[in-house]
Amino acid sequence: MPSPADTTSLLLLDFVASGRPESFRQIDERYRPILEGLGRRAGLQADGAEDLAQETLIRLAQNATRFDPERAKLKTWMFGIARRCLNEAFRTRQKQAGWRGDSIVQELAEEPVVSTMWERACEAEILRRAIEELRTTRTDARTVDAFERFAVKGETAEDIARSLEMTVEQVYVAKSRCLVKLRPIVETLRSLYELD
Repeated sequence: MPSPADTTSLLLLDFVASGRPESFRQIDERYRPILEGLGRRAGLQADGAEDLAQETLIRLAQNATRFDPERAKLKTWMFGIARRCLNEAFRTRQKQAGWRGDSIVQELAEEPVVSTMWERACEAEILRRAIEELRTTRTDARTVDAFERFAVKGETAEDIARSLEMTVEQVYVAKSRCLVKLRPIVETLRSLYELD
């Protein structure tokens, strides 16, 4: 039986061996937001980003028996599938009447560009999930809110202090405390996603 503590590769190997949909559902939950984030970073609208995620996950499931963890990490293999799906999405869009996006299609053909978008989408999802998990701990909700608004959303400490009825110093303390608590959560998530 798959566990939420299993790496994504183990989940895919379990899916291949047992056909259990639960294993693939966990992969979907982990990677769909990353794939949608990749699509949005590449310039797709929300529905196009959702389509990219769906098509990538379908192809992943269809080709799951071909995955060999000795040859590549799952994130690398999935990135290759996503990159092909993204290029196909832009080629299709390019063929539509009146659309001009030649430069973006050429740019997306270059792996380093898409790879950077992929890495940023992965990191954003890890941070989102880590903050979500931090909220389930004994950490004060206002402290987490102050951290997220300051460190993630880039709001000023003064604005946050005013709206949360804190001092500026308390905002900086909240950031520091949350960073300490987030580090092990992020490390655990990175290992589950096999991002190291």
